[in-house]
Amino acid sequence: MALKSTRYRKVEPAALNRRAVARHEVFISSASLKRKGNMSIVATLLDISIYGCRFEADAVFKEGEKVTVTVDKHAPVNATLVWQKTKQAGCRFADALDTEVLRTLTLAS
Repeated sequence: MALKSTRYRKVEPAALNRRAVARHEVFISSASLKRKGNMSIVATLLDISIYGCRFEADAVFKEGEKVTVTVDKHAPVNATLVWQKTKQAGCRFADALDTEVLRTLTLAS
């Protein structure tokens, strides 16, 4: 049943992507993740924004786990794992990524 206020006016569909900034699809196989006190894990970066990234790796992570993400020769970035599903996982950077680094990574792939 429609609400009285929306019964006679068209309601727009919900936004599918509610992200504050766009993610850029990339395919960078030279990424690595480092857990606290552990060796680096080889990963493939699948998409990235200034606030986080999605990657694929042969490892099991826990939500809330702290990692350091390194891509190519760029400075390591501290991040927190937000989700994992099969081999893919997403993380949120502790500090926003510099826009020049983001531009370099998106143009490189």
